[in-house]
Amino acid sequence: MAPIILLILLLAGSQTIMATEKWKVNLSAKINGPTADQVWPYVQDFCNLYKIYPSSISFCPKATETRPGLARYSVTIGQSPSNATTVVGWVREVLVKIRPTKKYVGYEIHENTFGISTLEASMQVVPTGNDSCTFKWNIVATPIDGLTYGGFASSFEVQLQGIVALIENLF
Repeated sequence: MAPIILLILLLAGSQTIMATEKWKVNLSAKINGPTADQVWPYVQDFCNLYKIYPSSISFCPKATETRPGLARYSVTIGQSPSNATTVVGWVREVLVKIRPTKKYVGYEIHENTFGISTLEASMQVVPTGNDSCTFKWNIVATPIDGLTYGGFASSFEVQLQGIVALIENLF
């Protein structure tokens, strides 16, 4: 997640939300240059999200192998008005599913500083050609107080574009 964007959006808008409503965001973006086989190791490396995620530092305490149940802590950093690096917020995510043959990982947010009560997500890398692939990111979350669905969805779109840019720059 790009918590700096979420933080800004949390402060920007509000709407009344029904308790049973879920927000669903299904995103995809073409990655030009690498194949799905070349991108997959970066997505599969659950503990080192920072390699493809803008403004993020991530780690997995006590990690011995990538398997369901593995917890990742991610901290998002940003620039304050004084140009000092500041911690914007953090999330604790748990890997719930990994399917290497489908180049798929599923995870949930269990703790965070952004007001997210439940969030389930998956990332998948899909082959599309000899010099490209598609990155799919699907998110289902309980609505967040003070944030609109549009603001929530657009924050993930911005994050996806940052991921794609970083991956393309790796190749």
